[in-house]
Amino acid sequence: MASTFKLVFAVPLLLQLLDFCRGGKVGVDFGTDANNLPSPDQVSDLVQKHNIQYLRIYDSDPKVLKSLSNIGIELMVGVHNDDLSKFQSQSYVDSWVKNSILPYYPATKITDISVGVEVTDSPDAANLAVPAMRNVVSALKKVGLQGRIKVSTPLSFGVLSKSYPPSDGAFDGSHDNVLGPLLDFLEENQSPFTVNLYPFYAIGDASLDAVLFKSPSSIFVDPNTGFSYKNIFDAQLDAVHFALAKRKSRRIPIIVTETGWPTKGSGGHRLAMASLDNVDDSYASIDNAKTYNTNLIRHVTDGSGTPARPDEELVVYIFSLFNENLKQGPEIERNFGLFYPDMRSVYNLVFPGKGTGRSWCVASSQASNSALQNALDWACGPGKADCSALQPDQQCFEPNNLVSHASFAFNNYYQKNGLTDQACSFGGTGIVVYNDPSYGSCIYNVKSRDPKGRTWCVASSQASRSNLQNALDWACGPGKADCSEIQPNQKCFQPDTLLAHASFAFNNYYQKNGATDASCSFRGNAIKVDQDPSYGNCIYH
Repeated sequence: MASTFKLVFAVPLLLQLLDFCRGGKVGVDFGTDANNLPSPDQVSDLVQKHNIQYLRIYDSDPKVLKSLSNIGIELMVGVHNDDLSKFQSQSYVDSWVKNSILPYYPATKITDISVGVEVTDSPDAANLAVPAMRNVVSALKKVGLQGRIKVSTPLSFGVLSKSYPPSDGAFDGSHDNVLGPLLDFLEENQSPFTVNLYPFYAIGDASLDAVLFKSPSSIFVDPNTGFSYKNIFDAQLDAVHFALAKRKSRRIPIIVTETGWPTKGSGGHRLAMASLDNVDDSYASIDNAKTYNTNLIRHVTDGSGTPARPDEELVVYIFSLFNENLKQGPEIERNFGLFYPDMRSVYNLVFPGKGTGRSWCVASSQASNSALQNALDWACGPGKADCSALQPDQQCFEPNNLVSHASFAFNNYYQKNGLTDQACSFGGTGIVVYNDPSYGSCIYNVKSRDPKGRTWCVASSQASRSNLQNALDWACGPGKADCSEIQPNQKCFQPDTLLAHASFAFNNYYQKNGATDASCSFRGNAIKVDQDPSYGNCIYH
């Protein structure tokens, strides 16, 4: 939302948060202007439960970064407006990258850094953003991450002086002190232009159906281009496209870093806020929010783009993951959430990818000990389940109880044998579940989502530095992993962190030794993943 409102934590908890063939990506902003939100670990579980693939946060909270490691979610981290003055110092930014990014990358898939929020609306921040962004790029370059992590700054739709018709879209000249250097920066670094779009606030100038993606036919035709528009979101986004095209010849991609719809207002009151006095907050309702976000997701993922950019992937973050009880401003500002703080859904929104068929097999707590023991013995014996991770000192030995050990063994057999009901029978002692039973570094394998069925082995971010170093020394020494590519000046030397180097070495050993659970143990300091951890020219073979 507008920069006058404090946004601490956003997650394109992207609902997205998926790729649909040539379709786009949908994200969710995770606002944390509240004092009743769940812990980062609980949020991580929620994200995984709903198969969210992309997140955006407004800071670089280490607890959050750690909670999102090794789960394949792509993350945009942020820098607060209040911190931009510190980011004018290159040495400060170098230290920030070293302490806030490198310790977690690449286990936590940080793909973007947003520097500031709607800085054109904040006189104190406006002239600080681009110099800060240049310092961030310089710091990333020093550790070999330039280009791998994109840098931008989200602006409000208010940077446009004209948006109708879309082809007349133009930036407000009063912001040239920011926009000129910013657009040069984006072009030089091949970074996206990031903007916040809220069609909700255009209801006074357009019909509700047009804002909710419900118009059955064209709502207007752009007289200059002949493009026909059926919804306000596309019209706003194309206005930004045309404004950019007037300033730069090279096409700059756009990410919509915020959009959404409130579920509650103050009961039909006009919003007493600058530029918002035409909006009746009675449109803030659960039904409208569900309709807008459902239709937005469908539109983004169907691959149709916008009338002016039908071939361009849409990338959108939905605001917000949770309602925020401390948010300043009118009532609607506190009610954009998809979830209540107790993690109940505000309304039933079907996220892309939910219900993809991922399942696990675990032991029934109702089964007798004798029946479980017999089934466990069969699974690890004649059933040929890989039970090596259940041995003492291995990652799944604790908790050392029959239900836990049987669950791991049952799932290993189930995944290897077609994920059928029969493969999870075990004489009636096994049950199929749809929530991941993994815990800590004990990972319950699933049939790989990789098109070729591949898996990789990477270092666990939960492991201590001493344990990781010992495991890395063993892998590159007695384990005979090929560690030549993590030497200085080689393709995988950067980022020069223990976690990144150990991940490469562990995977090399794992692939050479049958890609079994045992070859990805490293005394509980490694985990298997089914999303390729390769980056840039560093290929995890």
